[in-house]
Amino acid sequence: MKAVHHVIGISALLFATSIAWAASFDCHKARTPSEKLICSDPSLSKLDEDLNAAYKRALESGQDKTLIRHWQREWLTSYSVTSCTTVVCLKEAFSLQIKLLNQVALPNAETATWSGRYVRYWNGKEDRHTASILLIGLTGERVFATGSALWFGPNAHIGQVHTGEIEGVGKLQNQRLLMDSMEDCKASMKRKGILLVVDEESGCGGLNVTFLGEYRKK
Repeated sequence: MKAVHHVIGISALLFATSIAWAASFDCHKARTPSEKLICSDPSLSKLDEDLNAAYKRALESGQDKTLIRHWQREWLTSYSVTSCTTVVCLKEAFSLQIKLLNQVALPNAETATWSGRYVRYWNGKEDRHTASILLIGLTGERVFATGSALWFGPNAHIGQVHTGEIEGVGKLQNQRLLMDSMEDCKASMKRKGILLVVDEESGCGGLNVTFLGEYRKK
């Protein structure tokens, strides 16, 4: 019986070790709800490894590494990830991000020339009603866009602040980026010299919120 107990003990130890290192991080150090979900499910843990591999490939694509890192950090802290309380939810979020990371265009592609972080300016200064857009050039004449905008009302100090978001994959057409695949939010952008200009937009935010305007690359 001692030998049997010894074998079971080793098997349990090996199993625990494999689970602890199945994800792209040490599960013994899991702290956040998302990390604990990853470590609780082998298939999600494998997906986390795939995500890490896709991220590394995107970094090696030749596009701006700082931009790719910023994009990934923003995604990791985004509502679509942090709001997940189930394995199914995280699987959907991870699968979509893996797909996007695997489609990052090479630096000589036309779509890659759109890549960058852009901030809206007004009268030569960053707009008081802040708006920013991050663009990542993808394969197939497509560009991923994610951004946020704020409108500060006269009583902003007591919460009169409205928000807007834009996120999705757009298509380059006649030197314009058309964001028309999203459910409600639609936008059209063009480049004017070093500027990004959003000259058409609807349904992307609350009352008084808009993405319209001229943006400069950070």
